[in-house]
Amino acid sequence: MNPKLIISAKEKELILSWIAGFSPPDLTTQTSLNKLGEELKQADVREESALPADVVRVGSVVTFRSPSIRKENLQLVLPKDADLKANKLSVFTVMGSALIGYRQGTDITWLLPKGEEIIHLEKVDNSHVLA
Repeated sequence: MNPKLIISAKEKELILSWIAGFSPPDLTTQTSLNKLGEELKQADVREESALPADVVRVGSVVTFRSPSIRKENLQLVLPKDADLKANKLSVFTVMGSALIGYRQGTDITWLLPKGEEIIHLEKVDNSHVLA
């Protein structure tokens, strides 16, 4: 079982409204966004100023690994800003929805296209997050 997400009230409401208006391209992404929606409903919601410095937010730059993937310095962004060639990963991809709200050092169990895997969140850099 994954730990509770940690998120600001503003970001929680924005993500839930984005999910409601988003048409996922496939069943795996739909399943992932459904799970994210459920986790957001149970999240530890905090004021912006009370968010830990190492929690993944929209704008965070992350390094993570799983048995099938290792990625460094991917920035989590809104779908309109996504560009994998520029290392910008949409929060609405399977991996993006798996990472949002978790802290550096966390192991996250998530259904990826190759099946359920444990993702280790190695590093979170929030110097690019707009408050």
